[in-house]
Amino acid sequence: MFIAILNHPDFDKYDMTSLRTGIMAEAPCPIETMNQVRTKMHCPEIVIAFGQTESAPVMTMTRRDDPIELRVSTVGRLLPDIEGKIIDPESGEDLSPDIQGEIVTRSACVMKGYYKMPEATAEAIDKDKWLHTGDLGEGEQVLAAIQLKAGQTASPEEFVEFCRGKIARHKIPKYREFVDGYPTTASGKIQKFKMKEIFSHKYYQK
Repeated sequence: MFIAILNHPDFDKYDMTSLRTGIMAEAPCPIETMNQVRTKMHCPEIVIAFGQTESAPVMTMTRRDDPIELRVSTVGRLLPDIEGKIIDPESGEDLSPDIQGEIVTRSACVMKGYYKMPEATAEAIDKDKWLHTGDLGEGEQVLAAIQLKAGQTASPEEFVEFCRGKIARHKIPKYREFVDGYPTTASGKIQKFKMKEIFSHKYYQK
């Protein structure tokens, strides 16, 4: 819908300077579209959300001050008082953050059930009150790609020690990789998405 609005032939006839924020959902947002919404539609605080009607309707959302790259590559964090986790759709067991599985949620926002459809309700909401969304997702962990200066050496342990006291303990990257260089654009900007592809593929194989 945002793309349709931006491409409307009469778009430039409307004054949108009073706009500030809004929500995008249902489909991934290309960063180009996000930037157009932020500038042409005057919505610098636009956010991404995920949920279903059955969860009334949002369970996760990015924050207004999150970096643009984060807003277009994730569905944000759980909202207050809302639980969520990733499970194996076959066994129902909890999965670690790096494994794709079914997204389930539990909170006061979850519906009581489908109207006069007890069987469908039992399929959607288990005995522990988790709503099974049927959508796939994964938790995400931070990886640090470290390029040392010429002639220098270091170990992953030294890197962790270097981080201690400078950033919060829970923000210290779980994974560390030493690299000879970074993939870049013609203008020299690091292509983070390519690095993500390289290393996520490596760790998903484990």
